[in-house]
Amino acid sequence: MDTTSRCLVCGTDRLERVVALTPTPPANDIAPTAEAARSQCRYPLDLVRCAGCGLVQLVDVVPRSVLFADYRYATGAAPALVDHCRVLATRVTDRLGLTAGAKVLEIGSNDGTQLGFFAERGMRVLGVDPAVELGVYAQEQGIPTLTTHFGVETVEKILSDIGPVDAVLGSNVLAHVNDVNGVLRAIRLLLKPGGCAVIEVAHVLPMVQHGIFEFVYHEHLSYFSLHVLVQAAKANGLTVFDAELIPTQGGSLRCWIGRDDDARPSTAGFDRILRAEVDAGVPDGGFLDGFANRVDRVCTTLNDVLGGLSRVGRRICGYGASARAVTLLSQAGVGAEIAWIVDDNPRKVGKFTPGDGIPIVSSERLVADATDYCVLFAWNFEASIRARSAAFSAAGGAFVVPFPELSIR
Repeated sequence: MDTTSRCLVCGTDRLERVVALTPTPPANDIAPTAEAARSQCRYPLDLVRCAGCGLVQLVDVVPRSVLFADYRYATGAAPALVDHCRVLATRVTDRLGLTAGAKVLEIGSNDGTQLGFFAERGMRVLGVDPAVELGVYAQEQGIPTLTTHFGVETVEKILSDIGPVDAVLGSNVLAHVNDVNGVLRAIRLLLKPGGCAVIEVAHVLPMVQHGIFEFVYHEHLSYFSLHVLVQAAKANGLTVFDAELIPTQGGSLRCWIGRDDDARPSTAGFDRILRAEVDAGVPDGGFLDGFANRVDRVCTTLNDVLGGLSRVGRRICGYGASARAVTLLSQAGVGAEIAWIVDDNPRKVGKFTPGDGIPIVSSERLVADATDYCVLFAWNFEASIRARSAAFSAAGGAFVVPFPELSIR
Protein backbone atom coordinates (compact mmCIF):
# COMPACT_ATOMS: atom_id res chain seq x y z
CA MET A 1 0.00 0.00 0.00
CA ASP A 2 1.20 3.51 -0.84
CA THR A 3 0.49 6.68 1.09
CA THR A 4 0.15 9.95 -0.80
CA SER A 5 0.84 13.33 0.77
CA ARG A 6 -0.36 15.26 -2.26
CA CYS A 7 -3.65 16.11 -3.91
CA LEU A 8 -4.56 13.77 -6.77
CA VAL A 9 -5.76 16.72 -8.87
CA CYS A 10 -3.68 19.83 -8.21
CA GLY A 11 -0.64 18.26 -6.54
CA THR A 12 -0.49 20.47 -3.46
CA ASP A 13 0.57 18.94 -0.14
CA ARG A 14 -1.98 20.96 1.86
CA LEU A 15 -4.21 18.06 2.86
CA GLU A 16 -6.56 18.52 5.83
CA ARG A 17 -8.05 15.62 7.78
CA VAL A 18 -11.84 15.16 7.38
CA VAL A 19 -12.49 11.84 9.12
CA ALA A 20 -10.66 8.59 9.85
CA LEU A 21 -12.92 5.58 9.30
CA THR A 22 -12.31 2.09 10.62
CA PRO A 23 -9.72 0.25 8.49
CA THR A 24 -11.19 -2.38 6.15
CA PRO A 25 -10.00 -4.99 3.67
CA PRO A 26 -10.41 -4.13 -0.02
CA ALA A 27 -14.18 -3.95 -0.18
CA ASN A 28 -14.67 -6.10 -3.28
CA ASP A 29 -12.17 -8.78 -2.24
CA ILE A 30 -14.82 -11.45 -1.77
CA ALA A 31 -13.28 -14.44 0.05
CA PRO A 32 -13.70 -18.21 -0.58
CA THR A 33 -14.13 -19.03 3.12
CA ALA A 34 -15.19 -17.21 6.28
CA GLU A 35 -11.76 -17.83 7.80
CA ALA A 36 -10.00 -16.30 4.80
CA ALA A 37 -12.31 -13.29 4.96
CA ARG A 38 -11.61 -12.64 8.61
CA SER A 39 -7.85 -12.87 8.15
CA GLN A 40 -7.68 -10.37 5.28
CA CYS A 41 -5.32 -7.42 5.58
CA ARG A 42 -7.10 -4.22 6.60
CA TYR A 43 -6.04 -0.84 5.26
CA PRO A 44 -6.67 2.66 6.69
CA LEU A 45 -9.58 4.73 5.37
CA ASP A 46 -8.51 8.29 6.15
CA LEU A 47 -10.40 10.99 4.26
CA VAL A 48 -8.76 14.38 3.66
CA ARG A 49 -9.54 17.60 1.80
CA CYS A 50 -7.11 19.52 -0.38
CA ALA A 51 -6.87 23.13 0.78
CA GLY A 52 -5.73 24.09 -2.72
CA CYS A 53 -8.47 22.87 -5.09
CA GLY A 54 -10.96 21.36 -2.63
CA LEU A 55 -10.76 17.70 -3.71
CA VAL A 56 -11.79 15.21 -1.02
CA GLN A 57 -9.69 12.06 -1.26
CA LEU A 58 -8.07 9.12 0.52
CA VAL A 59 -4.44 9.24 1.55
CA ASP A 60 -3.84 5.48 1.53
CA VAL A 61 -3.70 3.94 -1.94
CA VAL A 62 -4.11 0.18 -2.29
CA PRO A 63 -2.47 -0.97 -5.56
CA ARG A 64 -4.99 -1.08 -8.39
CA SER A 65 -3.65 -4.53 -9.34
CA VAL A 66 -4.80 -5.82 -5.94
CA LEU A 67 -8.24 -4.21 -6.13
CA PHE A 68 -9.10 -5.38 -9.66
CA ALA A 69 -7.35 -8.75 -9.87
CA ASP A 70 -10.56 -10.69 -9.06
CA TYR A 71 -13.21 -8.01 -9.45
CA ARG A 72 -16.75 -9.37 -9.14
CA TYR A 73 -18.94 -6.29 -9.32
CA ALA A 74 -21.06 -6.68 -12.46
CA THR A 75 -23.31 -3.99 -13.90
CA GLY A 76 -25.62 -6.49 -15.53
CA ALA A 77 -26.44 -8.16 -12.19
CA ALA A 78 -28.40 -5.14 -10.95
CA PRO A 79 -31.69 -4.60 -12.83
CA ALA A 80 -31.84 -0.96 -11.77
CA LEU A 81 -28.35 -0.36 -13.19
CA VAL A 82 -29.29 -2.02 -16.46
CA ASP A 83 -32.24 0.36 -16.71
CA HIS A 84 -29.91 3.27 -15.95
CA CYS A 85 -27.59 2.19 -18.76
CA ARG A 86 -30.47 1.88 -21.21
CA VAL A 87 -31.71 5.37 -20.41
CA LEU A 88 -28.22 6.86 -20.58
CA ALA A 89 -27.59 5.34 -24.01
CA THR A 90 -30.77 6.96 -25.32
CA ARG A 91 -29.90 10.29 -23.70
CA VAL A 92 -26.37 10.36 -25.13
CA THR A 93 -27.46 9.18 -28.57
CA ASP A 94 -30.19 11.81 -28.84
CA ARG A 95 -28.25 14.71 -27.38
CA LEU A 96 -25.10 14.13 -29.42
CA GLY A 97 -26.96 13.10 -32.54
CA LEU A 98 -25.08 9.81 -32.80
CA THR A 99 -25.99 7.49 -35.66
CA ALA A 100 -24.95 4.04 -36.83
CA GLY A 101 -21.19 3.92 -37.32
CA ALA A 102 -20.41 6.47 -34.58
CA LYS A 103 -17.53 5.44 -32.33
CA VAL A 104 -18.22 5.15 -28.59
CA LEU A 105 -15.64 4.18 -25.98
CA GLU A 106 -16.35 3.42 -22.33
CA ILE A 107 -13.78 3.69 -19.55
CA GLY A 108 -14.43 1.04 -16.91
CA SER A 109 -16.75 -0.88 -19.22
CA ASN A 110 -17.21 -3.77 -16.78
CA ASP A 111 -19.28 -6.57 -18.33
CA GLY A 112 -20.20 -4.51 -21.40
CA THR A 113 -23.80 -3.80 -20.38
CA GLN A 114 -23.65 -0.07 -21.18
CA LEU A 115 -21.89 -0.44 -24.52
CA GLY A 116 -24.35 -3.13 -25.55
CA PHE A 117 -27.08 -0.50 -25.87
CA PHE A 118 -24.92 1.50 -28.29
CA ALA A 119 -23.94 -1.60 -30.25
CA GLU A 120 -27.65 -2.34 -30.71
CA ARG A 121 -27.88 0.98 -32.53
CA GLY A 122 -25.18 -0.04 -34.99
CA MET A 123 -22.39 1.99 -33.40
CA ARG A 124 -18.76 0.92 -33.18
CA VAL A 125 -17.97 0.35 -29.50
CA LEU A 126 -14.86 -0.33 -27.46
CA GLY A 127 -14.52 -0.95 -23.74
CA VAL A 128 -11.48 -0.47 -21.54
CA ASP A 129 -11.41 -2.20 -18.16
CA PRO A 130 -8.62 -3.81 -16.09
CA ALA A 131 -10.86 -6.59 -14.70
CA VAL A 132 -9.80 -9.56 -16.83
CA GLU A 133 -12.72 -11.91 -16.07
CA LEU A 134 -15.32 -9.24 -16.80
CA GLY A 135 -13.47 -8.23 -19.95
CA VAL A 136 -13.54 -11.81 -21.21
CA TYR A 137 -17.27 -11.99 -20.46
CA ALA A 138 -17.87 -8.74 -22.37
CA GLN A 139 -15.93 -10.08 -25.34
CA GLU A 140 -18.08 -13.20 -25.31
CA GLN A 141 -21.14 -10.93 -25.49
CA GLY A 142 -19.74 -9.27 -28.60
CA ILE A 143 -18.34 -6.13 -26.92
CA PRO A 144 -14.69 -5.49 -27.95
CA THR A 145 -12.76 -4.84 -24.73
CA LEU A 146 -9.19 -3.95 -23.83
CA THR A 147 -8.36 -5.44 -20.41
CA THR A 148 -6.03 -2.72 -19.24
CA HIS A 149 -6.04 0.60 -17.40
CA PHE A 150 -7.10 3.67 -19.34
CA GLY A 151 -4.42 6.28 -19.92
CA VAL A 152 -2.33 8.09 -22.53
CA GLU A 153 -0.47 4.95 -23.63
CA THR A 154 -3.73 3.06 -24.10
CA VAL A 155 -5.18 5.95 -26.10
CA GLU A 156 -2.19 5.97 -28.44
CA LYS A 157 -2.96 2.35 -29.31
CA ILE A 158 -6.67 3.08 -29.72
CA LEU A 159 -5.98 6.03 -32.01
CA SER A 160 -3.75 3.91 -34.21
CA ASP A 161 -6.43 1.20 -34.41
CA ILE A 162 -9.71 3.11 -34.81
CA GLY A 163 -8.88 6.82 -34.73
CA PRO A 164 -10.60 9.50 -32.59
CA VAL A 165 -14.04 8.80 -31.17
CA ASP A 166 -17.36 10.61 -31.01
CA ALA A 167 -18.15 9.89 -27.38
CA VAL A 168 -16.31 8.73 -24.26
CA LEU A 169 -18.33 7.37 -21.34
CA GLY A 170 -17.19 6.87 -17.77
CA SER A 171 -19.66 6.00 -15.02
CA ASN A 172 -18.24 5.93 -11.49
CA VAL A 173 -14.70 5.30 -12.67
CA LEU A 174 -12.90 8.65 -12.37
CA ALA A 175 -12.92 8.19 -8.60
CA HIS A 176 -11.03 4.90 -9.01
CA VAL A 177 -7.88 6.26 -10.64
CA ASN A 178 -4.83 7.69 -8.92
CA ASP A 179 -3.84 9.67 -12.03
CA VAL A 180 -6.90 11.84 -12.59
CA ASN A 181 -5.02 14.27 -14.81
CA GLY A 182 -3.63 11.44 -16.94
CA VAL A 183 -7.13 10.09 -17.58
CA LEU A 184 -8.46 13.54 -18.50
CA ARG A 185 -5.53 14.18 -20.83
CA ALA A 186 -6.19 10.81 -22.46
CA ILE A 187 -9.86 11.73 -22.97
CA ARG A 188 -8.77 15.01 -24.61
CA LEU A 189 -6.50 13.12 -27.01
CA LEU A 190 -9.19 10.60 -27.86
CA LEU A 191 -12.09 12.93 -28.63
CA LYS A 192 -12.55 14.08 -32.20
CA PRO A 193 -13.44 17.77 -32.73
CA GLY A 194 -17.03 18.19 -31.59
CA GLY A 195 -16.85 14.97 -29.58
CA CYS A 196 -18.08 14.72 -26.01
CA ALA A 197 -17.22 12.87 -22.82
CA VAL A 198 -20.07 11.97 -20.47
CA ILE A 199 -18.66 11.37 -17.01
CA GLU A 200 -20.67 10.33 -13.95
CA VAL A 201 -19.24 10.62 -10.45
CA ALA A 202 -20.72 10.30 -6.98
CA HIS A 203 -21.36 13.85 -5.77
CA VAL A 204 -19.50 14.64 -2.56
CA LEU A 205 -22.09 17.21 -1.41
CA PRO A 206 -25.06 14.86 -0.73
CA MET A 207 -22.63 12.24 0.56
CA VAL A 208 -21.53 14.66 3.27
CA GLN A 209 -24.95 16.23 3.90
CA HIS A 210 -26.58 12.85 4.57
CA GLY A 211 -23.57 11.20 6.24
CA ILE A 212 -23.35 8.53 3.52
CA PHE A 213 -19.83 7.50 4.51
CA GLU A 214 -20.28 3.97 3.15
CA PHE A 215 -19.25 5.22 -0.30
CA VAL A 216 -15.77 5.64 1.17
CA TYR A 217 -13.71 2.56 0.32
CA HIS A 218 -10.33 1.90 -1.25
CA GLU A 219 -11.47 1.77 -4.86
CA HIS A 220 -12.81 5.32 -4.48
CA LEU A 221 -9.73 7.49 -4.13
CA SER A 222 -11.48 10.78 -4.99
CA TYR A 223 -14.83 12.34 -4.01
CA PHE A 224 -15.77 15.05 -6.49
CA SER A 225 -17.67 18.29 -6.48
CA LEU A 226 -18.52 20.09 -9.71
CA HIS A 227 -16.11 22.84 -8.67
CA VAL A 228 -13.19 20.40 -8.60
CA LEU A 229 -14.18 18.69 -11.84
CA VAL A 230 -14.32 22.04 -13.64
CA GLN A 231 -10.80 22.89 -12.46
CA ALA A 232 -9.41 19.47 -13.34
CA ALA A 233 -10.97 19.50 -16.80
CA LYS A 234 -9.65 22.98 -17.58
CA ALA A 235 -6.12 22.01 -16.54
CA ASN A 236 -6.21 19.18 -19.09
CA GLY A 237 -7.64 20.92 -22.15
CA LEU A 238 -11.30 20.15 -21.50
CA THR A 239 -14.40 22.16 -20.61
CA VAL A 240 -17.36 21.04 -18.52
CA PHE A 241 -20.29 22.73 -20.26
CA ASP A 242 -23.25 20.98 -18.63
CA ALA A 243 -24.00 19.03 -15.46
CA GLU A 244 -27.01 17.17 -14.13
CA LEU A 245 -27.91 15.80 -10.72
CA ILE A 246 -28.91 12.12 -10.96
CA PRO A 247 -30.04 9.78 -8.16
CA THR A 248 -27.49 6.97 -8.57
CA GLN A 249 -25.07 6.26 -5.71
CA GLY A 250 -27.12 8.37 -3.32
CA GLY A 251 -26.65 11.42 -5.53
CA SER A 252 -24.32 11.76 -8.51
CA LEU A 253 -23.18 14.28 -11.08
CA ARG A 254 -23.42 13.61 -14.80
CA CYS A 255 -21.02 15.98 -16.54
CA TRP A 256 -20.92 16.73 -20.26
CA ILE A 257 -17.36 17.60 -21.24
CA GLY A 258 -15.91 18.82 -24.53
CA ARG A 259 -12.50 19.82 -25.85
CA ASP A 260 -11.49 23.33 -24.89
CA ASP A 261 -11.28 24.32 -28.57
CA ASP A 262 -14.98 23.53 -29.07
CA ALA A 263 -16.99 26.60 -28.11
CA ARG A 264 -19.93 25.48 -25.98
CA PRO A 265 -21.63 27.86 -23.55
CA SER A 266 -22.44 26.54 -20.09
CA THR A 267 -26.05 25.59 -19.43
CA ALA A 268 -28.47 26.83 -16.79
CA GLY A 269 -28.28 23.44 -15.07
CA PHE A 270 -24.50 23.71 -14.80
CA ASP A 271 -24.72 27.20 -13.30
CA ARG A 272 -27.44 26.11 -10.85
CA ILE A 273 -25.33 23.26 -9.44
CA LEU A 274 -22.29 25.51 -9.07
CA ARG A 275 -24.37 28.05 -7.14
CA ALA A 276 -25.78 25.33 -4.89
CA GLU A 277 -22.26 24.18 -4.07
CA VAL A 278 -21.22 27.73 -3.23
CA ASP A 279 -24.25 28.17 -0.97
CA ALA A 280 -23.45 24.89 0.82
CA GLY A 281 -19.82 25.85 1.46
CA VAL A 282 -18.11 23.50 -0.99
CA PRO A 283 -15.40 25.90 -2.27
CA ASP A 284 -14.10 26.74 1.22
CA GLY A 285 -14.73 23.30 2.72
CA GLY A 286 -17.35 24.51 5.19
CA PHE A 287 -19.80 21.84 4.01
CA LEU A 288 -17.64 19.22 5.76
CA ASP A 289 -18.35 20.60 9.22
CA GLY A 290 -20.22 17.98 11.22
CA PHE A 291 -19.59 15.12 8.78
CA ALA A 292 -17.75 13.03 11.38
CA ASN A 293 -20.65 13.50 13.81
CA ARG A 294 -23.15 12.37 11.18
CA VAL A 295 -21.05 9.25 10.57
CA ASP A 296 -21.09 8.44 14.28
CA ARG A 297 -24.84 9.03 14.48
CA VAL A 298 -25.60 6.62 11.61
CA CYS A 299 -23.37 3.93 13.13
CA THR A 300 -24.77 4.33 16.63
CA THR A 301 -28.36 4.14 15.40
CA LEU A 302 -27.73 1.02 13.30
CA ASN A 303 -25.83 -0.62 16.15
CA ASP A 304 -28.66 0.11 18.59
CA VAL A 305 -31.37 -1.12 16.22
CA LEU A 306 -29.70 -4.38 15.21
CA GLY A 307 -28.38 -5.07 18.69
CA GLY A 308 -31.86 -4.59 20.13
CA LEU A 309 -33.45 -6.90 17.57
CA SER A 310 -30.83 -9.55 18.15
CA ARG A 311 -31.24 -9.45 21.92
CA VAL A 312 -34.96 -10.25 21.62
CA GLY A 313 -34.27 -13.18 19.33
CA ARG A 314 -35.03 -11.68 15.94
CA ARG A 315 -33.17 -13.17 12.95
CA ILE A 316 -31.45 -10.64 10.70
CA CYS A 317 -30.09 -10.97 7.19
CA GLY A 318 -28.91 -8.43 4.64
CA TYR A 319 -29.48 -7.53 0.99
CA GLY A 320 -26.54 -6.47 -1.15
CA ALA A 321 -22.99 -7.76 -0.56
CA SER A 322 -21.64 -4.53 -1.95
CA ALA A 323 -18.40 -2.70 -1.31
CA ARG A 324 -20.44 -0.12 0.57
CA ALA A 325 -21.70 -2.83 2.93
CA VAL A 326 -18.13 -3.63 3.94
CA THR A 327 -17.49 -0.04 5.02
CA LEU A 328 -20.83 0.20 6.84
CA LEU A 329 -20.40 -3.13 8.64
CA SER A 330 -16.86 -2.31 9.71
CA GLN A 331 -17.64 1.20 10.90
CA ALA A 332 -20.83 0.24 12.78
CA GLY A 333 -19.41 -3.04 14.08
CA VAL A 334 -22.61 -5.00 13.40
CA GLY A 335 -21.29 -7.88 11.28
CA ALA A 336 -21.95 -10.43 14.00
CA GLU A 337 -25.68 -9.63 13.89
CA ILE A 338 -26.07 -10.59 10.20
CA ALA A 339 -26.72 -14.28 9.46
CA TRP A 340 -26.21 -14.02 5.69
CA ILE A 341 -26.45 -11.51 2.85
CA VAL A 342 -28.45 -11.92 -0.33
CA ASP A 343 -26.89 -10.75 -3.58
CA ASP A 344 -28.18 -10.80 -7.16
CA ASN A 345 -24.68 -11.27 -8.62
CA PRO A 346 -24.01 -14.99 -9.17
CA ARG A 347 -20.25 -14.30 -9.13
CA LYS A 348 -20.54 -13.48 -5.42
CA VAL A 349 -22.90 -16.26 -4.30
CA GLY A 350 -21.16 -18.94 -2.27
CA LYS A 351 -18.40 -16.54 -1.17
CA PHE A 352 -17.96 -14.51 2.03
CA THR A 353 -17.88 -10.77 2.70
CA PRO A 354 -14.46 -9.18 3.26
CA GLY A 355 -13.56 -8.74 6.92
CA ASP A 356 -16.67 -10.13 8.62
CA GLY A 357 -16.90 -13.37 6.63
CA ILE A 358 -20.70 -13.27 6.26
CA PRO A 359 -22.04 -15.92 3.80
CA ILE A 360 -23.33 -14.53 0.49
CA VAL A 361 -26.41 -16.34 -0.80
CA SER A 362 -28.82 -16.11 -3.73
CA SER A 363 -32.00 -14.06 -3.58
CA GLU A 364 -34.20 -17.17 -3.25
CA ARG A 365 -32.92 -17.56 0.30
CA LEU A 366 -34.78 -14.41 1.37
CA VAL A 367 -38.07 -16.30 1.27
CA ALA A 368 -36.95 -19.92 1.58
CA ASP A 369 -35.13 -19.33 4.89
CA ALA A 370 -37.37 -16.69 6.41
CA THR A 371 -35.81 -14.09 8.67
CA ASP A 372 -37.53 -11.31 10.57
CA TYR A 373 -35.50 -8.36 9.29
CA CYS A 374 -33.32 -7.64 6.30
CA VAL A 375 -30.78 -4.78 6.33
CA LEU A 376 -31.00 -3.10 2.95
CA PHE A 377 -27.32 -2.51 2.25
CA ALA A 378 -28.21 -1.87 -1.40
CA TRP A 379 -30.59 0.91 -0.32
CA ASN A 380 -29.90 2.94 -3.47
CA PHE A 381 -31.83 0.22 -5.34
CA GLU A 382 -34.58 0.12 -2.73
CA ALA A 383 -37.59 0.52 -4.99
CA SER A 384 -36.45 -2.26 -7.32
CA ILE A 385 -35.56 -4.61 -4.46
CA ARG A 386 -38.85 -4.07 -2.64
CA ALA A 387 -40.76 -4.80 -5.84
CA ARG A 388 -38.84 -8.03 -6.41
CA SER A 389 -39.03 -9.10 -2.75
CA ALA A 390 -42.78 -8.77 -2.20
CA ALA A 391 -42.96 -12.37 -0.93
CA PHE A 392 -40.54 -11.55 1.89
CA SER A 393 -42.69 -8.63 3.03
CA ALA A 394 -45.89 -10.65 2.61
CA ALA A 395 -44.45 -13.31 4.93
CA GLY A 396 -43.97 -10.68 7.63
CA GLY A 397 -40.37 -9.71 6.92
CA ALA A 398 -39.31 -6.08 7.26
CA PHE A 399 -36.45 -4.09 5.75
CA VAL A 400 -34.06 -1.97 7.80
CA VAL A 401 -32.77 1.00 5.78
CA PRO A 402 -29.42 2.35 7.09
CA PHE A 403 -30.17 5.84 5.76
CA PRO A 404 -33.93 6.20 6.29
CA GLU A 405 -34.05 9.84 5.17
CA LEU A 406 -33.12 8.58 1.67
CA SER A 407 -35.70 5.81 1.69
CA ILE A 408 -37.69 5.38 -1.52
CA ARG A 409 -41.02 3.59 -0.98
